[in-house]
Amino acid sequence: MEQRKWSLPAIVFVLSTWLLNACSFSVEVFSTPLSASATFTSVPPIATQTPAPVALLPASATPTLISIRSDTISTLEIFMSIKAGEAPRSMAFSPDGTVLATAGGNTEDFAIHIWEVASGREIGTLGGHSNIVWGVAFSPDGQMLATVSSDGTAQVRDWRNGDILKILNFPGEVVSVSFSPDGQNLAVGGVDEPLNQILNAAIWTFSVGSWEPLIKFPEYWNITAMTYSPSGESLVGGGTSRNVQVWRASDGTPVFTLNHAHQVSKAAISPDGSTVATATCETVINAECTEGGVWLWDLSTGRLIRKLVGFADIVESLAFSADGSSLITAARGGMLRFYGTADYQPLFEFTSPGGVSALVLSPDGGLLATGNVNGDVNLWKVVDHP
Repeated sequence: MEQRKWSLPAIVFVLSTWLLNACSFSVEVFSTPLSASATFTSVPPIATQTPAPVALLPASATPTLISIRSDTISTLEIFMSIKAGEAPRSMAFSPDGTVLATAGGNTEDFAIHIWEVASGREIGTLGGHSNIVWGVAFSPDGQMLATVSSDGTAQVRDWRNGDILKILNFPGEVVSVSFSPDGQNLAVGGVDEPLNQILNAAIWTFSVGSWEPLIKFPEYWNITAMTYSPSGESLVGGGTSRNVQVWRASDGTPVFTLNHAHQVSKAAISPDGSTVATATCETVINAECTEGGVWLWDLSTGRLIRKLVGFADIVESLAFSADGSSLITAARGGMLRFYGTADYQPLFEFTSPGGVSALVLSPDGGLLATGNVNGDVNLWKVVDHP
């Protein structure tokens, strides 16, 4: 989400800081299914909103690519640009890498656009949301696509034919979504009911298929950063409160709190599950971020390892390469900086035209997609020049 202002009125800040420091985070585990509640309600598929059908792509649609690694980054190039509607704010590759889903919007165009990666051709548009779509995620088996929006709903659909399989309603906007690595659970993060005049937040998890609620993980303000560890044992989430929580995913037990000086935009975990990288702001002057940063944490201990600084503005997105050899970071103004994870020294730096509002790496590590507020999505690949 856009987080341009980095200070709050003094009285709210003092109150929220006191609560964040004094509060012992707890989780609410639902031992029996809840058929309905003020927090979320199952809604049957909407027959009146029929998205356009999407063509099924063959598995061989995307050619074999050179993986983006620490030793190939220097030859990374934009090979295709597509116009993806109004301000793409979230993107996701299908598990087989053949399609790219983009979503976002600002004042209009809240559809999910589905693109054939090999050609850049739009093969479908999925409707259903009535406000900004902040997050999209494919299920690990590639059958479902989950989306979350400021309209207060999470929608799960069969993206190939456009059928909405489930709609989940929430107290406020929801901005982050992720399937667990085994595909059994869906996590949705966003705004919860206000408490003591402070806007609270939470992550809700559901059983995929039955869509029964499982665990509610409480946090504050909003959940801009959320991810499962590769093993599925940990769930990491938070951001707007300046905290990022680490919970045990199986039962919601709090493990660590990763405290930051400023808000966190995104979080990523290395493929080996050892390191959490958080995208944040390092320096704020007159309520504006003047220097972005990336903080690295040891996931096993919750210890801050080091800070990567020197970005012109807030770091908006980040991702580890598929082989874990590099960390890809993107600042809002368009700076793409690549670090080698052996020593976290900068390897290379590019400028993405139009800035960066979203970033995603394909599961096989062969493609990088960056979106900007102008509605453009650039696709990058390693080009082997003779």
